[in-house]
Parts: sequence; structure tokens; C-alpha cells
Amino acid sequence: MDQQPVIEIAEFPHDNKLWRIDRLGKIFSQLKNNNNLFIEVYLRPVNFHDNSVYNFARFDNSGREIPEYNQLKKIPVNIGLLPILRVGSLWIKGKLQNNKAVTDIVTLKNIEINANTVEIINSNYKIKYLDSSGREQECKLLLQKNFATDAKVPFSCLKIQNENYKNGIIIPVIEIIRFYYACSTRLAHLTFSNPEEITKISYAIDNETDKVVIKLPQQYTDQEAFILARILTSDIALSGFFQIKNSLIKIGFNEQPTTLLSTNFPFINSTNLVVRGIKIVDRFLVTEICSCSAPFPDISVDRNNDNRKGDKKTDIPDDEKKEYRREGRTSSLKGNSIIQNQYESDTCVSTLQFDLNINCFSDLIGKKIEKPKKPFNEYKAQKLVINEQMNVTGLGADLGTWGQTTIAPASISTFNTQSEKHNRDALAATFENSVRAIEHLNEEYSNIQAAIYMSSSPACEFVPLTDSTHKAQWSYLVSKTKTRRKVLLGKIDYKDRTFWLIEIQARKSEHFVTAIIYFETNDEMKYLGQLLYVLAKKRGIWDKIPKRTSLQITTLKHTHKDIASFARKISEKVFEFTNNLDFKK
Repeated sequence: MDQQPVIEIAEFPHDNKLWRIDRLGKIFSQLKNNNNLFIEVYLRPVNFHDNSVYNFARFDNSGREIPEYNQLKKIPVNIGLLPILRVGSLWIKGKLQNNKAVTDIVTLKNIEINANTVEIINSNYKIKYLDSSGREQECKLLLQKNFATDAKVPFSCLKIQNENYKNGIIIPVIEIIRFYYACSTRLAHLTFSNPEEITKISYAIDNETDKVVIKLPQQYTDQEAFILARILTSDIALSGFFQIKNSLIKIGFNEQPTTLLSTNFPFINSTNLVVRGIKIVDRFLVTEICSCSAPFPDISVDRNNDNRKGDKKTDIPDDEKKEYRREGRTSSLKGNSIIQNQYESDTCVSTLQFDLNINCFSDLIGKKIEKPKKPFNEYKAQKLVINEQMNVTGLGADLGTWGQTTIAPASISTFNTQSEKHNRDALAATFENSVRAIEHLNEEYSNIQAAIYMSSSPACEFVPLTDSTHKAQWSYLVSKTKTRRKVLLGKIDYKDRTFWLIEIQARKSEHFVTAIIYFETNDEMKYLGQLLYVLAKKRGIWDKIPKRTSLQITTLKHTHKDIASFARKISEKVFEFTNNLDFKK
């Protein structure tokens, strides 16, 4: 499994205790900070040795209040952090842990989502039941002995019919929003602060293929295009999207913080849900939606900052192209990258991206994002502009400010829609960071065109064998089973030159560097195969490759903190290569 990024929140407790998110509270406006919205996070100290980590109740079996409940902390954080605020998630010293308080994962199959099966209620909702004597009684849908709530601060829920029981499934509305609408920092701000901005995104539907062609604004990633396309093209999804901000305005959240939100599922049909939650008698409270099988539209993404080259037959001459200059301060991170919620971040600094590798939308697995053919590129390659370096003192998931600050912007995404894009299932798991770095280069660097190169030649798909197939050798990842080592090739085009990123599949005990190479030849595939054979002879050590004037090699160690910094290192090597090659001319 790909190593997840370390996410640390400055305001969360930094003692040695294990803290659990019990629930999410009121949403309110912080007018002094650029009208940023904040959400209250309830944290409770728990531990594993007495099983309190699994107990969400307020009272024990004898009716006494659980001691840990008295230590409950209420901490406000920016709404941009909502994607990672999962009820039941565990935190130590402000850092998100991989293990969970709610360990049981339940698959809810063939759940019908429509107006007849889904109803919005609040957490004080009461139901009638028959006691052991056959007399009708009344109780809350959510019982304090199973899940602690505050009657004075009720929160909205969707209750969903499961089979024939109309109260079978309960999902807090904030979890519906977190999972379906606000699954990244950018989408959270769009949903809660600026929902009207979505109407400015132009799109069209191809009548023959039903494909959505979306003109994607610069700030959104290709992955986020799927979420936006479903909202824009579905009346039910668009309704649920606008209900969120409307429910805040209705209550007047600037003066009165609220937990009573309104929305609906972004689809109407049967779906399979994979969830974590708590069983309450004959009903099930969902604390976290893990996966959903509901469909997304097929999409084609076009964007203004598309860095792909134009068709050679129709592209305009370089001397007629505009000059593209990317300016702005460069962030220099020192120490831990801690997300804080007190100060605003600098909108002029590149955003630090945290991608949690979670396949939460099963319909997107293997679904490709098409990009229309580009007849011409109206911009020349970017001129590098060196500006002052910003020494970052922290990160922020807020809306940002144009004022002076030492806080860099951070964005979190909790879904990975491209986990099997470009046949990624055929790639080794150890390649994940390099694949994502290539994607980041292609999306964020207007002067670079980058993609994973899926070679049809076995000589480039696998490390070449250096001996008989029957003999144990380094080229095998596992000699006993004759499992070949795979090769990852990233093709990077910059200033009419092609550079290659090469990654070799490693065993658990091995650590290889990433190589970036440049061939002064047109027959690159032939020489790539020969190079990989020599590399196999040298057991993957690039420094032992004989020097040649027609071959330029540089390497990178895997010491990057995140995908953005890894991509930046790759781009710097490519720029350095290019400057040296231009100088030789």
C-alpha cells in the first residue's frame, strides 16, 4: 500500500494521549479572517488497553458518565480540513493515525436512494417501539448508551430505509457532504463559501456518447473534474450542492452557528455502500462512508492552463506564440509541515498537496479522463522567474489572503480517482509516488507535457534478463517464481526535447534512486532497452553506467516530503538539463 502523507493539525492536543474524533459540531463564520468558515471538532481521549477507544457512549451500563467524556475537547478548525475529519479517526500529538476506532467495515448492498427511502431528520428524532410487555414506548433514534449526542445541539441526519425497515441506516448530513461534495479542500471551500462559482464552469454533453466535456478552471485538478461534472449534469446533485450553503444562510450562521445542515445524495438509484459505524439495536449509525458504487459520468477535460503541445501539423509558429510567465514566491519548508488554523495562507505561493490514496468511488476505478485533441498551443515555454523565497512557518487550509504572511496554502484530497488510470494496475506498487509526480507535472506545469509511457516492448516493460531464464538473477524480483522486475517509464517533453524518468521495481530490502535521462538520438526505444540491460548488469546502480556523450543521466533520491516537492525536483533536473544542452550549442 502506498505510504500516506503525515497530516498534523496544530490546534489538536499534542500530549501523549490518543485522541478520537467523536463528532463534528457547529459551523460558524470567522469574519475577521476573510470570512473563512470553521467547524467544531469534538475530541475525546481514549486508549486500547481498556477498550475505551471503541466506546462512543456518554454513560456506562450503570448510568454513570464515562470519565473520558468529561475530558471532551471542542476545537474549531477551518472547513478546508473537512475531508480528513472522519468520526472515529485517531490522532496522537496532532497527527492522523492509520488505525481506526471503528474497526468493523460493513457492506450495505443494494441500498435504494430516492425520495421515498431517504428522509432528513435531526439527532433528537424519536421513534416508537413495543416493550417486553407489548406496550408502546418512545425513544431516541440515537441512544446515549451507543453514541453520545447533545440534545441542545442536534445535528442533521439522513435516515435511509434498509430492506423493509425505514429507520435502518442513519448517516449524519455532514458525512454525506464530506464524502460526496467536499472531498478535497478546494471542493470544501466551493461547497460552503462560494457555491455560485460552479455555475461559471462551462460544460457540454456529447449527444452521441453522453460524455461530459468540461472546461476546467485552473485551480481544480483533473480528479476533481469528476465530482464537478456529476454536480453540474445532475439535477439531484446540483440541488444537494446548493442546499448546503442555503441551509446555512437560512439560519443566519454569521450570527448563529449551526449543525442543522441540509443536502441529499448526488444520485437516485441503487448503490452499494462500504461504511464504518455503530449498531444501535436494529439500526446502524454510519460514522464514515468508505466507498460508494454510484455512477459518475464519462468526462473529457479541457482547461485554459493545458500544457499539452499542439498538433505539429496545425500548431502555430513559435514566434507567433505568447510568452507565459509564472511568477510568485517559492516556499521553503523547514521542519514539520503542520496545518494551523489561526493565520491565513499566502495565495501567491504554490499549494502543498496532500493526497490520501483512498479508492472511495468504485465507479472511477479504471475510468480514464479524456482530453480533446489540441490543434495548437498559443503559449511559448514558460520563462523561469526567480523571486524571493518564502520561509514557511506553517500551512493553512483556508481561503487565502493577498496580504503578507509566512503561511503556505495546503490542500487535502481524500479520494484517488486515477488509481488505475493508464493501466496502473500493471505497475508495481512502489511506483505510486513517481506516477503521481508525473501527473502533478502534467497538471501544474504549463510548460511541461508529462505522461506515463506504457511500452509495448518487453525489453522496456521489464528489466532485461542477463542470463538463462532458468537461472536465479538480479533481473528477477522473485527468482523462485521467475517474477520479473517491472520498469516505470515517464515521458517528459520540455522545449522540444524528450526526457525520460526511469524507476526500477525494488524488493522490500532494496532502495533505488529515480533516474532522469536524455538521449541525443531519435531511436530512443532501442537505446532504452540497451540501457536497461546494462543497468541490470550493474544491479540497478546508475552511478556504474559508463559515461557516454550521447547519454545524459541524473538521479534523485526518494527524500521528498510530498508529491509536489518530488515533481518540483524532477522539473528542476529537467530545466538544468536543458540549460546545459542549450549552453553546449
